[in-house]
Amino acid sequence: MLASAFQITNTELRDRVMAVDDFQQALNLLAELATDMGFTQALYGYIPVAPKLPNGDWIPLKLNVRNFPKDWEDGWQEFMKIDPYYRACFEGTLPIEWNEVRKDPNLTKTQLKACDYLSDFGLSRGITVPVHLPFRGFAVMSFIADSSRQNWEEVRARSREPLFRVMHVFTKAILDCGYENQIETAKFVHLTPREKECLTWASAGKTSSEIAQILNRSVETVRLHIKNSIAKLDATNRSQAIANAIHLGLI
Repeated sequence: MLASAFQITNTELRDRVMAVDDFQQALNLLAELATDMGFTQALYGYIPVAPKLPNGDWIPLKLNVRNFPKDWEDGWQEFMKIDPYYRACFEGTLPIEWNEVRKDPNLTKTQLKACDYLSDFGLSRGITVPVHLPFRGFAVMSFIADSSRQNWEEVRARSREPLFRVMHVFTKAILDCGYENQIETAKFVHLTPREKECLTWASAGKTSSEIAQILNRSVETVRLHIKNSIAKLDATNRSQAIANAIHLGLI
């Protein structure tokens, strides 16, 4: 049986994570730790690049969850970019308490709606721990105590420091295991091989006419591929599309 989350050493926790076969099992282990600490739900999110694009737009954050209420995700799609708990992660590196985030007077109406949406499922009391990874990647873990948990203040007081340690040990272990590619992320954009090829040449300074000659395609076809890429990348022009594609590791 897993040692108490309050007593387990960093080495023991790392060994437990390293012993699992994949990320889903690691997430199960994280949920066990959450339960042991008095929480009722756990989530983990990961973005392999900087979450903010060069044009200022945010990459949606996909939440990989355990023990969440049924159908909670159906209406969450519209909040994946503006999730206030996600955005609060970029104001520091320490654990974030959800009730403090909700008090922020600068929250938009949509962000308040996101908080209310989770609250409607009983998910209003949580602690989030961000990790800002090398090469601008990002990971986040939240432990939540739903409305069925009566001793929230006790859980909160005991857990804040251990959560910080658990998150950092857990994240390093799954990265060392190479499980980051198994973590489900938001499907932000997909470029076809030809769209990638055209943008790659465009990033090298080639004009549409030059790219057409290189690829043995018509200029109109090249322009169409680039136009589609611009739309998919939510860009306003070729330069911005190239910047976004490079940021996302697509070219």
